[in-house]
Amino acid sequence: MGKDKEWIVGTDVGGTFTDIIGINIKTGEQRIGKVSTTPPTFYDGIINGLKKANLPGEETKSLRHGATVSTNAVEERKGVKTALITTHGFRDVLGGGRAERISAFELDWDPPEIIVPRRNVLEVRERVSPWGEVLIPLKEEDVRVAARKCKKRGIESIAVVYMDSFMHPEHEIRTKKILEEELPDVDVSISWDVRPEMMEFERTTTTVLNAYVAPIMKKYMAGLRERVKTDWNFDESLLITTGTGGVVGIDEAIRFPALTFHSSPVSGAVGFAGYLGSLAGFDNLIAFETGGTTNNVSMIYKGEPAMTREWKILWNVPCCLPSVDTIYMGAGGGSVSWVDKGGILNVGPHSQGAIPGPACYGMGGDEPTNTDTQIVLGRINPDYFLGGDMKVQPDLSFKALKEKIGDVYGWTVEEAAANVYMVAMTNLMLGIRLQTVSRGWDPRDFAIVPYGGGGALYACDIAREIGLSHVIVPSLPGYASAFGALRVDVKLDFVKPLFTLETQVDFDELNKDMDTLVDNAVGALRKENIEEKDMVIKRQIDVKYWSQSEYFTIDVPPGEIKDLEDITKSFLTAMKAQYGYNMPSGYIEVEIVNLRVLAIGLIPKPDIVEVKREGNIKNALKEPRKVWFRDYDFVDTDIYERERMPIGATFEGPAIIEQPDTTTVIPPESKCKIDKYGTIVINVDQTGGR
Repeated sequence: MGKDKEWIVGTDVGGTFTDIIGINIKTGEQRIGKVSTTPPTFYDGIINGLKKANLPGEETKSLRHGATVSTNAVEERKGVKTALITTHGFRDVLGGGRAERISAFELDWDPPEIIVPRRNVLEVRERVSPWGEVLIPLKEEDVRVAARKCKKRGIESIAVVYMDSFMHPEHEIRTKKILEEELPDVDVSISWDVRPEMMEFERTTTTVLNAYVAPIMKKYMAGLRERVKTDWNFDESLLITTGTGGVVGIDEAIRFPALTFHSSPVSGAVGFAGYLGSLAGFDNLIAFETGGTTNNVSMIYKGEPAMTREWKILWNVPCCLPSVDTIYMGAGGGSVSWVDKGGILNVGPHSQGAIPGPACYGMGGDEPTNTDTQIVLGRINPDYFLGGDMKVQPDLSFKALKEKIGDVYGWTVEEAAANVYMVAMTNLMLGIRLQTVSRGWDPRDFAIVPYGGGGALYACDIAREIGLSHVIVPSLPGYASAFGALRVDVKLDFVKPLFTLETQVDFDELNKDMDTLVDNAVGALRKENIEEKDMVIKRQIDVKYWSQSEYFTIDVPPGEIKDLEDITKSFLTAMKAQYGYNMPSGYIEVEIVNLRVLAIGLIPKPDIVEVKREGNIKNALKEPRKVWFRDYDFVDTDIYERERMPIGATFEGPAIIEQPDTTTVIPPESKCKIDKYGTIVINVDQTGGR
């Protein structure tokens, strides 16, 4: 008799640590493990974490995996040697990009190299019109010549993007078949598969990004599948987190690795921060993750994540796949503080990563990082790093800050650390304002949910700075992305370009196309072993004014589409909310751009259970120490062990809450309560001692 499959396990491979969390779906038992990330064989760290958490592979029903492997490969420009095959005459679409600069004031600034050098952008004679008519048939010999060039140049992956191919994909499909004949060992990505939509530059960059990481992800996923089978006795459902705030099967992730870009922080935002915030009674949330390398900010509005169709990994390289709207800042625990040529103090974006790590790690790093700063300020206890599992050397933190920052300005070590903290905190605060005020949201209507290893170190000060009143610190913020992977569903996106004016729509044809998309979506969910009763199919239409490039995605009500009246009204409402105006009626026609179907497969999700922990909060007190707080300097501070804090307890700042996966810093005069789920709900004092 085989053992019952009772466990659901989430993993997250970060730049510094690999997190594991498993929940028994019958008993609610929870097991966790945090270990060092093991580049380049990241799955070694996963196996280490699974064993540390004492999770049984043979009793696990589903393994849900998040990783920054694909994102980091692009950010660090460590993708494979890639070529781009495109329409004759359009060789410079990728290199031309957009008219933007990293810095408007550096006159000697040079743009970074594009990820596909111009010599590896190859042209093929073919052309279709924007309405899908063949103007120049595909010259197959050109494709074979390009294939031979790629072979001689050692190309490992090829992106194929033809002009207006989203309206007539046959040339791209035929090109892929020829390339597979000529180069059977080379990966081929075509834009019809990756992003069959308008805007040639964005379609090109997205397809190139997919090709750039495809062989890396194929190798990684194959290694992951093999290792969990041989070393962990697991051969069940293996799901991979995506940027949409969902998961897909491992085979789908191998086919389209671009789906996995920035998936880890997104699963943390949707499956963790959104869920925990709702349990605390808040529907408007700022998901605020601080990890080892970056800080990530996402918005949850009325319980739903804010979505985007475009975001950037590199300068002038947008990825245009539906994704949770997230911004990244180089302000993680390993981010380096440094002084530039103009004498200005900076924090990040470059990071010490896992190796050599912060100076306090004692692994050869001598640059002061945010982690070193927090140690000098007394906010992180060096004797309780990772709950005492990891030994660090605080004297190296003091040394790095003195030599690299303090001596430059004539500051004491403590002054240097305080000023570094203020720079880092200001960068984070500005990032949150970018996600709220600049988009028309009042940040005072939101609560912050900090997660990752460092989010709770900054959250209260940021809340105070931008006018928020509440900070919600979950019980295991350091495992947020791994837990978030357990709380999201299978999500797949299907699209069919139309480009038809509102007055010219053939509703019979439109409904036929929509039904085809729905059938494709249902078939894809069946391949992921989703039963009919667990399928949710959302029909949508992309709408814009004719001649504009930006469009809005409008939900379509159930049933046959007989007119566009309600859809147009919804578009005009969205247009006015975004831009503050509508064009006069009849001045410009409305255009239907794409039909779209979002397929959701509901999968088992464990719930957070209520915590039963009684006692007196004084029993959670540890040895007090002096801690630096903004506007207060160093003050005597109560230190609490979180595992001993009783449910329902109330207390005030200043306080430090210590636990193995993070430290929570609570400024003076803030009021706190432990709710029934073990969450710390903090009402932040807005005077800030000023």
